[in-house]
Amino acid sequence: MDFKPTLMYAQRTHKFTIKNTSLINLHFNFKITNPETGILDAGAYSIFPKRGSIAPGCDDNFLVKFAPMEIEADFGRAIAANFLYLDPEKQPLEIRVDGVAERPVIHFELPPSTYRERKEKDMTPVDSKYKVIEFESLGTSIKNTRRFMAVNPTGQGYEFEWEEVPDEARKNKPVFKCLTQRGLILSGKKAEMVFEYTPDNVGEHESYWVFRIPAENIVQHFLVVGRVNEPNVLFETGKIKFGPLLLQGKNREVVSLIN
Repeated sequence: MDFKPTLMYAQRTHKFTIKNTSLINLHFNFKITNPETGILDAGAYSIFPKRGSIAPGCDDNFLVKFAPMEIEADFGRAIAANFLYLDPEKQPLEIRVDGVAERPVIHFELPPSTYRERKEKDMTPVDSKYKVIEFESLGTSIKNTRRFMAVNPTGQGYEFEWEEVPDEARKNKPVFKCLTQRGLILSGKKAEMVFEYTPDNVGEHESYWVFRIPAENIVQHFLVVGRVNEPNVLFETGKIKFGPLLLQGKNREVVSLIN
């Protein structure tokens, strides 16, 4: 199982299937070793599920993930499956895996976003060249901040800059702002990137930005997205019961408002 060249901090996956042709449950447990030493050493690999059982006559899918965090000379590993009650005459299942890692110039530790998946369901997919930064705001005229780290895994420092792509169709004032428009990331270090979203009307807002490293001639496109949600404000109870009162009498009940 050979993985294509993969950038550090990224990942690739490969699936395979095992079928249980016996009449009893097939219990399994995987281990990942270095084939040169035989020592348990998963390295950049993982497998899911790692242990479990397969019912008679059924099959199960397995996912091997290659996620390098550093460059290594040899990513070769052996994934072996230990099966309970396996016939001694049968060869144990062993898969040799290998891969190549490449060092990126920049890596962004972005928070997760489901915007791309939602747009695909709406038949308006987002171009793969864009990385997505997503905001949610409870109401308008509220300043929302999104922070994330940019990692420089190279051997030298460099300067960076952000630039918003002008939108001639937009008539309202910009709702997004980058607070770290320029800066320096030293070798092997991280720098914090900060964006603000201050919506002035209800709805969904988009803005296109470009991240540049001039010295490396690197350009990365970003789509910054914001969505305004109505504040969830409600009373603690839906009814008030004062109970029996004499004429001219008074009673008082306190109702809490939950934001």
